[in-house]
Amino acid sequence: MAESIAVAVGERCPNAVRCVDPFHVIQLATDALDEIRREVWNQARRAGHKQAAKDLKGARFALWKNAHRLTERQQHKLAQIQQTNKPLYRAYLISQQLREIYRVTYEEAVELLDAWLAWARRCRLALRNPSPAGAGLQEGLSRQADAGAPQRGARSSGPRPVGCRKAKWSAAG
Repeated sequence: MAESIAVAVGERCPNAVRCVDPFHVIQLATDALDEIRREVWNQARRAGHKQAAKDLKGARFALWKNAHRLTERQQHKLAQIQQTNKPLYRAYLISQQLREIYRVTYEEAVELLDAWLAWARRCRLALRNPSPAGAGLQEGLSRQADAGAPQRGARSSGPRPVGCRKAKWSAAG
């Protein structure tokens, strides 16, 4: 929520609970993931790794897309990233796991959000110059978790992203 709106709501409705809708949460996660992709791309360019930079630039839409909607080519692109760029792949998994919070029951979502926040805090994917997307994502989700986790919603029957388990899981780093 924009700060000006938050101030106005806080003044006029001091007992209101601020919530973040799934679209905007996922948008913040996607923006933060893209920042990491651009940072890795710039590092590859500066180091003279032209093919790696080209591959990273071409991976943008594969990284943005829901895991269960990837084309075969995009799946191959992600498999390459998994082998060659662990930090970017970890950021991808974090963004996909965040999507999962909105696909499970409320009780599972509370537990999954706690696990996601813990993983995101210890993942060591700090951006050199964090944008509002990167900073806003963790701040907004932490605030939402403190206020009582995600709002109840319908459970999706879609498949789970690769690398994600039901509720408690761990990842290296």
